[in-house]
Amino acid sequence: MLFRSLLISFCLQQAFCLQPAWSQTQIDLQAQSKNVDFSGSPTTRPLKSGVTLPATCAVGDMFFSTNATAGANLYGCAATNSWTLEGNGSGGGGGGSSVQNASQLTDLAASSSSSTTLLIGATCSLATPCNVRLGSVTLAFTGSTSATISGGTGTAFIYIDSSGNLTVGHNLTVVCSSGCVAVAGITAFPSDSVPLFTWTATNGTWDTAGGVDRRAFQSTTNVSAGTGLLGTTANGRTTLSINPTLVGIWAPVPATSSSPCAQGAWSMNASYYYVCVATNSWLRVALTTW
Repeated sequence: MLFRSLLISFCLQQAFCLQPAWSQTQIDLQAQSKNVDFSGSPTTRPLKSGVTLPATCAVGDMFFSTNATAGANLYGCAATNSWTLEGNGSGGGGGGSSVQNASQLTDLAASSSSSTTLLIGATCSLATPCNVRLGSVTLAFTGSTSATISGGTGTAFIYIDSSGNLTVGHNLTVVCSSGCVAVAGITAFPSDSVPLFTWTATNGTWDTAGGVDRRAFQSTTNVSAGTGLLGTTANGRTTLSINPTLVGIWAPVPATSSSPCAQGAWSMNASYYYVCVATNSWLRVALTTW
């Protein structure tokens, strides 16, 4: 106490006193906080955001793409410098989702990664391939690809063609990276293709809300038998066959004129031409040269 009194007296005599120096303390929320609750905060922005994915990232980083189709904005860094589209995707923006249906059944999808680049099949991988069926053949896409625009106004059609190629058909100036092909002069989905997405562009950039999801989990094909054909459907399979009353069917050379046959059937060998004129009734005519 004596020292403190002497110090105060000295300060008064010298007309100055030393003031305590205050410094700013930074709090380590991870180590010094408990049960942090930001639910009442007027704003919370825990993710980095922007119109273009950062070129580098560390595992665990997250990024919100502000110009992607609604529902396809969130990316996670699953491997160093490698972004992956997250979520199970049912967003709107232009009429459809831009994220895969993932419980881990993935599907080919398109999303805008920048104003000039469309990312296609972002979640396709060896572990979770994006499968497409063409007839009895299932194609597995195990990686993502992209379509880059440099000019034009119009619409791009993203689909699987009849040969199994992931295709971007367009009337624009577009190039594909490895994994897809760009085909000019396309103004609609080809009739033998599997539609995926359409995306509009204006003056050489992809429209922010220009994507429309054309994928369909459920579909059907109606088959009708035309002239000369018969059609039967059983167990989900439609079988077409020739109508023997309108189209003659080849049959083995009959042994006798009463060998089994249906009217209209025919046959031939080196000597005769045979025709079935009624059920189990054959006629023949000799073949000659002239």
